[in-house]
Parts: sequence; C-alpha cells; structure tokens
Amino acid sequence: MAEKRFGGIPPLVTVLITISAIVAASLVAWFMWSSTRSATLQPVFEVTSAYVSCTGTTCAVSFVMRNVGAAQLSGGTVALDEIACEPTPGGSPVAGTSAGCTFSATTQVASCRATFSASISDGSTCYARVRVSHTGSGGTTTSALTLTFKVARP
Repeated sequence: MAEKRFGGIPPLVTVLITISAIVAASLVAWFMWSSTRSATLQPVFEVTSAYVSCTGTTCAVSFVMRNVGAAQLSGGTVALDEIACEPTPGGSPVAGTSAGCTFSATTQVASCRATFSASISDGSTCYARVRVSHTGSGGTTTSALTLTFKVARP
C-alpha cells in the first residue's frame, strides 16, 4: 500500500516568514519613532502679539514671536525678510520696510518691527517671511517661516 503524503509548509519556510515579519515590523517601528522624534525637536514659533501704531501717514507694525517648540534656539538669529499688510481688512496687501528683529535666547522670544507708508487698520491681516538661524549639534540650520497674523490698533 502506498504511503499518503499530505502537503504542508516546511518548518524552514515558516521560520523564514516569521523572521521576515519581525524585521519588517521593526523597520516600520523605527521609521515611526525617528520621524516623530525629528518632528518634535523642531522650533515652533507662535505670534503672541501684533500691534500697529500710526503717526500721520506712517504706520509701524510690531509683533512678538515665541518659540513654543521642544528645540531651544541657542546662538540663534531672527531676521524679518519681508512683510506685507492689508491697509483695510480684505484689501490688497502693501509691502512694508523691515526695521529688524531682536531675539532673546533665554526667553526664546523674538520681537520684530516694520514700517509702512500706508495706514493699517485694526484687524488687518499681515504676512511676514522670517528667517531663523540657530546652531545645534548638526551645525547651523537656517529655516524660512511664513507667518500670517492679524494686527490690533489700540
């Protein structure tokens, strides 16, 4: 009488599939951990106050940015590259002239100021492009930020 053989998966194939699944799961976990870690170690800026003050036909917009991210900026600089504000809410933006920024590494706060030859109304939206440079373990990193905020005119 002939012996019956039942088809099955050899034990070696089962071991190889199990090892492959563990390696694939480990790679996915490493990718998720490393991308989350790098994202949380970035400086994150928030505009905490923005005011406009006018004298005659010249207006000045001042705004404060605070680093609320996990990465502390040591030896950093902040520069206001360009700024534009709406003269009235919903109007076409007009360009301003940067008067510079100051940055405090201890409080992680930057104050920026710009002047405009047009009147800026209360509640107008401003668009600013700010360059942030800081020195870390990987050298000097420069990032360009685009901020959108509304100004208050006291």
